Amino acid sequence: MVACSSFRSVFEYETNKVVRIYSVWYSSVKWAIHFLVFLYVSVNTCEVSAWCPVESAKTAPAPAILDSAENFTVLIKNNIHFPKFDYTKKNIPPEFNISCTYHKHRAPLCPIFRLGDILEEAGEKFSEMAIQGGVMGLQIRWDCDLDTSASRCVPKYSFRRIDNKDPAHSISPGFNFRFAKYYRTATGVQYRTFVKAYGIRFDIMVFGTAGKFDIIPTIISIGSGFALFGMATIFCDIIVLYIMKKRYLYREKKYKRVNEYELLRPQCDDPSQTDPAHLTQPR
Repeated sequence: MVACSSFRSVFEYETNKVVRIYSVWYSSVKWAIHFLVFLYVSVNTCEVSAWCPVESAKTAPAPAILDSAENFTVLIKNNIHFPKFDYTKKNIPPEFNISCTYHKHRAPLCPIFRLGDILEEAGEKFSEMAIQGGVMGLQIRWDCDLDTSASRCVPKYSFRRIDNKDPAHSISPGFNFRFAKYYRTATGVQYRTFVKAYGIRFDIMVFGTAGKFDIIPTIISIGSGFALFGMATIFCDIIVLYIMKKRYLYREKKYKRVNEYELLRPQCDDPSQTDPAHLTQPR
């Protein structure tokens, strides 16, 4: 009996017993307590522990605070290295004039750029872009022919706006970032100064290609060209001899049929060629 009862207990499980009480007084007390707890939490407590007050929803000030930064200049130092040719070049020439300022036509190699000129080359206005900020791309391209003089391997600068300034197609147009400065008072209370800064970010992108004469690739290219000429002849023959309407006529003109027996027949018909005396006559 003990073994049988233990075997049956394997298939048994316990459940909690629920007793429902129908009482107007008890239910009223229950919902009153729930309401008081909800009222206390929503009025006197926070769901998230954070700094107060929260970030302001004010828009960026217009005009921009640093509107005069349009006349600021920046010096860009760049060098490029081509490991295959072991060649390195800098964008600052030896005869660099520190008083120059980049201009597309007058000084295209000067590495000192005025911020307002960069935006103007990209078709933007500094006074407008400085309000919401933005991202500008400054591209430096090197195209060097190493068979010529090194003075001809020079950079070419170009500018364009990278971010999307259209609010209808961008969640956060422009460019901004946030930072905070923390400090404590004499009484030990911690404070912070939270700053949301709008600005213009400049991304510098460098591209470069270099080439030098090599006899081996030249020979391979010439051989490939001759091979392509041969393939062109074969392709034209296929079209003329097998696809065009007058292919049979072209085929007769192109090919000459030769029968070996017809070439030997005149020799066999000539009696002099079959005379044994003629065959044994010394030369």
